[in-house]
Amino acid sequence: MVKKLVLAIAVLALATPAFAAVQNVKVGGALKTTSILRDNMGAVGSPDNQAEILAQTELNVTADLTDNVSTNIGLLNERLWGNVDKTANEQSSSTVQLETAYVTMKEFLYAPLTVSIGRQPLKYGNELVIGSSSDSNAVTQIDAVSDLTKKGNFDAVKAVLSYDPLTVDFFASRIDNNATVLVSGSNSITHDNINLYGVNLNYKLGDKMSTVVEAYTFVKANEQANITSNRNTKNTTTYVPGLRVSTNPIEGLNVQLEGAYQFGRVWNNTATTDDSMSRLGAYALQGKVNYALPVMKDMKPVMGLGYRYLSGDKRTGNLTSDDSTRTTAWQAMYENQDAGRIFDTLTANTNSQLTTVSMEISPLKDLTAQLSLNSLWLAQKNAYLRDVTTPSSTRAGVNSSKYRGSEVDLDLTYAYTEDVKFGVSAGYFVTGKTFVADEGQDNKNKSQILSSVSVLF
Repeated sequence: MVKKLVLAIAVLALATPAFAAVQNVKVGGALKTTSILRDNMGAVGSPDNQAEILAQTELNVTADLTDNVSTNIGLLNERLWGNVDKTANEQSSSTVQLETAYVTMKEFLYAPLTVSIGRQPLKYGNELVIGSSSDSNAVTQIDAVSDLTKKGNFDAVKAVLSYDPLTVDFFASRIDNNATVLVSGSNSITHDNINLYGVNLNYKLGDKMSTVVEAYTFVKANEQANITSNRNTKNTTTYVPGLRVSTNPIEGLNVQLEGAYQFGRVWNNTATTDDSMSRLGAYALQGKVNYALPVMKDMKPVMGLGYRYLSGDKRTGNLTSDDSTRTTAWQAMYENQDAGRIFDTLTANTNSQLTTVSMEISPLKDLTAQLSLNSLWLAQKNAYLRDVTTPSSTRAGVNSSKYRGSEVDLDLTYAYTEDVKFGVSAGYFVTGKTFVADEGQDNKNKSQILSSVSVLF
């Protein structure tokens, strides 16, 4: 009897779930409410004006476990005031998404290695190539204000090797996962998975100018197979090597240069023949200068200059299978720059030049003001914005000018307390002649006012 009792207790002990020992738990999050007033920002055939209130709620829980293991869980709710029921392209008050969920294992196998698995942020360089999984020009998260979304994490496995002053990141991410579909009675089989791979090297030179050199290579693999009666597409793979340098030649002056090149194969969506692929050869360049002026130091004046170039396609006319052998148009990936600006909301991240001049000051305690001027031009005058979703026939016509428009923005931020901030962002965009042909927009000038209150806890 005693033996049976001992055996029963042992079986019960083995069947009891094992829980990791928790050493420390931290709960935090953020609340942000934004009033959105926009004028003439709808595409042709869409409403021109917007008057919405966007509520964004984040809740994050971080737990430190034993043996250098920690977990991070983050929930996100984004909704427009008044949206009680979820409809197409909208989030209701009850829609809560798992935006962050990953485990981190430090000193995994040996001391310099840290491994993290799950939904997590991936940000490299100035986020010119990789910064957010949500492309505001292609993904609708919260109705017509998707450019303000806080979504952007990646489902990924990341390994970090820390050899101070060198840090090496490796990651593999599944961007899109679609199962194979066989339509009965027809000749249609589709399979479309998108994977993202990368390696990033960050090296601190340790000189007096605090120079940092960052080199990376990213690979976007679209495992695409779509067989119908008139189309057979192949896999498309984009390779993106790049380099960024940041240095401080004098006190208060920071200079950054970044460049990236794209090569591989791109599916030509405008052709009507099978296996229509283009060889890719595109590039992006970006320079940034920020200088803390040595005058009126109590107002902390900072002047900024910036330039960004995204290459376009040099050919003119509608694209066909006869001229699909090569494209030089930059293929937008997962950048995270200029979110919330009018031009970023309405323009594609390709075939463009952007110059930025800004001035930031703190006229009063806890108040920061920034005035910026952004001007846009086409990279190629007679270019067509090529992507895998919009046929070039909808963008027909020869551009007579490179000028796309200019935007003036005024941003005010007031820190009410350490945890509460009020913000106002006012922008006005003057459209150029090429804006109509390339973006499907009218030629009206566009404006917006974003007023927000945010709380961190």
